[in-house]
Amino acid sequence: MNGESNKEEDIDENNISNVCSSSNSTTSSVSCRSASVSTENFLRKHQQISRRRAFFHDGLIAKSNKNNNAGNENNNNNNHSLIMDGSQQILTTNNENDGLSNDEIPTIIANTNEETHTNKPLKRKVVSFSTMPFEKKVADVCDCLRYMQEGSDFLKVRSYARQFRRLYKLNATLTAISWYPTSKKPSKATITIDSIKEIRLGKTTERLRECAHQFQNESLFSIIYTNEPNQYVSLDLVASSADEANIWVTGLSCLIADQGKSSSPADLEDRQQMRDRWLRDAFAVGLPSPTGDSEHLNQNDDRRISTLNSIDEEEAIRLLIDYGIAEDKAKVRLQEVQMTKSEDARGYFTTEELVSAFKELSTRPEIYHLLVRYSRNQDFLSTEDLTLFLEAEQGMSKVTREKCADIIHEFEPSTEAKVLGHLGIDGFTNYLLSPECDIFNPNNRSICQEMNHPLNHYFIASSHNTFLLADQLKGPSSVDGFIHALMRGCRCLELHCFDGPDGQPLIHNGTLTSRIPLSEALEAINNYAFETSSYPLILCLELHCGISQQERIAQLLLETFSDKLYLDNSSMDAKTTFNEYRPLPSPNDLRGRIIIKSKKIPQSYLNDNTRDYGEITDDEDCYEDNRRRSKKDINSKRHRKLARAISDLVCLLRSAPFEDFNASLNEQQSGQVCTFSENAALRLATSDAEEFVNYNKRFLSRISPGTWRVDSSNVNPQDFWNVGCQMVAMNYQTAGKFMDVYFGRFLSNGGCGYVLKPTYLRYDNAATAAGASSSVASGRFSTNLYSSNTPQILHIKVISALHLPKPEQAELKTNSVDPYVVVQIFGVPRDCDEVRTKTVYHNWESPQFNEAFEFEIAFPELTLVRFVVLDDESLDYDFIGQYTLPFDCIQPGYRHVHLYTIGGDIWPNT
Repeated sequence: MNGESNKEEDIDENNISNVCSSSNSTTSSVSCRSASVSTENFLRKHQQISRRRAFFHDGLIAKSNKNNNAGNENNNNNNHSLIMDGSQQILTTNNENDGLSNDEIPTIIANTNEETHTNKPLKRKVVSFSTMPFEKKVADVCDCLRYMQEGSDFLKVRSYARQFRRLYKLNATLTAISWYPTSKKPSKATITIDSIKEIRLGKTTERLRECAHQFQNESLFSIIYTNEPNQYVSLDLVASSADEANIWVTGLSCLIADQGKSSSPADLEDRQQMRDRWLRDAFAVGLPSPTGDSEHLNQNDDRRISTLNSIDEEEAIRLLIDYGIAEDKAKVRLQEVQMTKSEDARGYFTTEELVSAFKELSTRPEIYHLLVRYSRNQDFLSTEDLTLFLEAEQGMSKVTREKCADIIHEFEPSTEAKVLGHLGIDGFTNYLLSPECDIFNPNNRSICQEMNHPLNHYFIASSHNTFLLADQLKGPSSVDGFIHALMRGCRCLELHCFDGPDGQPLIHNGTLTSRIPLSEALEAINNYAFETSSYPLILCLELHCGISQQERIAQLLLETFSDKLYLDNSSMDAKTTFNEYRPLPSPNDLRGRIIIKSKKIPQSYLNDNTRDYGEITDDEDCYEDNRRRSKKDINSKRHRKLARAISDLVCLLRSAPFEDFNASLNEQQSGQVCTFSENAALRLATSDAEEFVNYNKRFLSRISPGTWRVDSSNVNPQDFWNVGCQMVAMNYQTAGKFMDVYFGRFLSNGGCGYVLKPTYLRYDNAATAAGASSSVASGRFSTNLYSSNTPQILHIKVISALHLPKPEQAELKTNSVDPYVVVQIFGVPRDCDEVRTKTVYHNWESPQFNEAFEFEIAFPELTLVRFVVLDDESLDYDFIGQYTLPFDCIQPGYRHVHLYTIGGDIWPNT
């Protein structure tokens, strides 16, 4: 820009007849600076804004680094739509108007391995706008106006190449805003409040849309006003952060309310009178009542007089805790109040001091700005305002007055506000953090899918070596492993049975793992089998014992499970014609039943009633192991004995070796289950994806972790769900990213352990289904798919967080937490993505992220979304919390996300 820019900038704004058009497309953040006319002007400008100029330089540096390292997997500083909310909650908003352009797609972070916590490829320090020295705590509109009177540096946008930095201030009488430096007369560099017609947040004018790729959408706002010729013109500004933009938008919106009539300072002070009256009444409960003895107080007893209408620190902290303030925050704030008092008055607090402390600690600026945006120049939402919010933001339709009244009655703490039908900031906050505004759709907390399909039409929650609590070599075995898996919704357990002393079979892994009696394991399974789900439980038996103890196993199964065992042999005994396919029963047909899956004696041996055992081929169940051994000695097959008593209990599902897809389609029966090692399954999913999908439409397949996973690490189950594999066996005892994904998949459908597969993974009705299966596996999108596979756009904005803890397993503790949020997409290869927010330094109580992201999802039925909060300050272990859920279970609007620990427990008070 040349020296004429300053003069050009100071002329009246252009007439904008088209200014009424609006758009909310998201932009990346960058700050541009104009050149000065002369050395004198530059020095004067430098003196006025030196305190904040470095901040904008940091913004430029962050953007420059991002552009110079576009290929770097750690460069993810774009913006998204979700709110980290509550004590580890994420309030999220899915706004279809917050889309990113193609040039703004966030950089993908590849190969993040949370299983190895010392490897942190996401670590990259970035600029945090939320912890700068000028940050102000906003409890009401008066705080916004005070901040505006102190002044803010904004970039004034005239065009893509003409942008000027100016200091904007609201005057002391709240009647005008002015800016400098300027070559205009001071009276010309002013906009009166009564001339302002509208305040817009985001890229809502042509001028800002021209600069779509330069700035962060949340930091942009426009002031629409009339000039002297009575023409509508716009002042387009770029704030240093979304927080600062929201403060000005909120403050100006309140000043220009009532159709352009400005509000007086007295009117603004009265906005929170109703809230103040409720708080005074609430905190006055703890004050000691005056007694008759007070009339005889010694006038010299200043301390007694000063504390007569006060309460001590312990009681004050208790009251603040009762109204939802964290104890540590209450103590710190009250200590700050103490420092402002005389020595005689310390240790006691008045009602006004408690009210002020509560408002400062409980009011969340991001929620307050949202409330003001929908209220009618008040610090509360009326029934009409709440209706508009629910329909415009939360995606609700046909909201009735009765629904709004119910919300106000349930969440508003002020009795006066309830009577008047108002929802204040405290009630609004309570509502946004309630289960009703959880990101997870409550309809999916109960059985919501059709449960009359064959078993092979469902993903089934399955465990691997369920009895182990640690590694595969020498870890402990315990019945607690079965209990843990069953309480987490598992529907397929694995038991390895070996000969034990005194004729009692034992369970272990055939290595150095400890032993547990089979009888104890079966008793635990019987007690917890249907605690969390009434749908069938599958027991996978691997028998490594002699005939006598096999018969003992059968006896224990019958005695323990009794009529719960599924013993209907009709499906296996019935004769079928060549290539006739008999569907498996449905989960509804098998409710409350325990199904034994193991080897079964061939029919030729079953016809011989003179022996109580039969011979079976000693083929390994696992496809890869069986193939490897058959290569060594393809013509020799070993046989072993199987007790008839065990074989008779295998009535529906039986283990069978896998040869190839052609043989399976011609010879395999619906009840035969083939097990694949993860390596073999991955090869098939890569090289023969379409055949694997078609195979899983007809038969059940089980995926077992590789034998090299001696540390009990887990596979990525998504790789196998993409081709329709039903039972992906997981090591439930090992927490981590892939276990989070697994639990996220089975959150839906009431957590019953059975999730209906997408239509294109269940049926092969036409050629379109074949196109779908091939496209799913390869990640390519075909226009011939079912209509449900039309790509969908997911907008996520990470707004804020509250009460984040320090990493619970970090050995090298630090004094603070520098949180950032990672958003991960799991699905078919083309849908997978991973992005991160900036780091907010030294703020774990209420970090502000205000980052927006956009994802294109081609196969939403297979997609999972994972939110992870990590600590950039941690020296060894950075995990704070996570939450994973299916794409189709996400509720649109402003939502919160409860974070879970690495062990799967919910963080308290979040």
